[in-house]
Amino acid sequence: MKKTVADVIRGNDPLTERPKNVIQGTVSGYTVCVMAGVGNGTYWRVVVDAKPGSAASGYSMDSFLAGLRESNKKITEAVYDGKRVEVILRASGKVAGQVREILDRTVSYLGLNGYVTCCGCCGEEVPTVLSSINGAMDFLCDSCYNRMCGELEANRLQIAEKKGNLITGLVGAVLGALLGGILWVIIYQLGYIAGIAGLVTAVCALKGYEKFGGKVNAAGVVITLVIVAVVLYFAQNVGLAIEIYRVFSDYDVSFFEAYRAIPDFMTYPEVSSAFWRDLLIGYLLTAVASFATVKNMFQNSTGSYKTGRY
Repeated sequence: MKKTVADVIRGNDPLTERPKNVIQGTVSGYTVCVMAGVGNGTYWRVVVDAKPGSAASGYSMDSFLAGLRESNKKITEAVYDGKRVEVILRASGKVAGQVREILDRTVSYLGLNGYVTCCGCCGEEVPTVLSSINGAMDFLCDSCYNRMCGELEANRLQIAEKKGNLITGLVGAVLGALLGGILWVIIYQLGYIAGIAGLVTAVCALKGYEKFGGKVNAAGVVITLVIVAVVLYFAQNVGLAIEIYRVFSDYDVSFFEAYRAIPDFMTYPEVSSAFWRDLLIGYLLTAVASFATVKNMFQNSTGSYKTGRY
């Protein structure tokens, strides 16, 4: 029977996949967690929580991690903060065996050098449970988990009590969106349709709304995104006006005259089709590039959070 990726990573150890795409359990007495994810490309993250015990010895953790990086060019990061070993590698090709090798080498080093398993937060040698705090996974003791949840809830309540001002918030959103609109025009003049410009526009608008309005709410987000769409539409018009101005500059046409002439040029199918095509593509790229960022900004601004134990 053909082994799955999870089977290869589990090996002969009692590891389980809980939650989805997270393989966890103990290997040689150490709590381990292997996560698949998508960030800047697909990656695997190997985490082992441990700290030096009273009998710790051997060559340094820095030397061990340097050796790991040297032995596998797919490893993009290998760090230790005193309680948590974390190794990240690109998931290109068949890497399940490499993930398992990294896991085995890590727990072998920890065992040979007297490390003991611990809470990934406080470092105490107490029972832990794989926990998620706003998507960040680690083995936490009950005390640390409850403290973090309490802090998140206190922050949410504090934000909920904060009053916002819709009018001043919209002023800030417009000012922020205008900064992004300028970037849109500049990039468009270089011959590109950039989702990054739309992302900057959305982020600047939301930041402006929050700074001037004091608090971002659902209504504010919706209105701000409408402002972003409107600003990008006018930025697209400005880009077209600049092109008209360049073509007819020898005829003493000013930029403002070129802008007022846009409706006339839009009667030409080749101009209007290119205008709307580029704008729609820009909107799509903006939506794709901005979704996660806008979602996180809204969650942070409202203090909403998500936790779990597995």
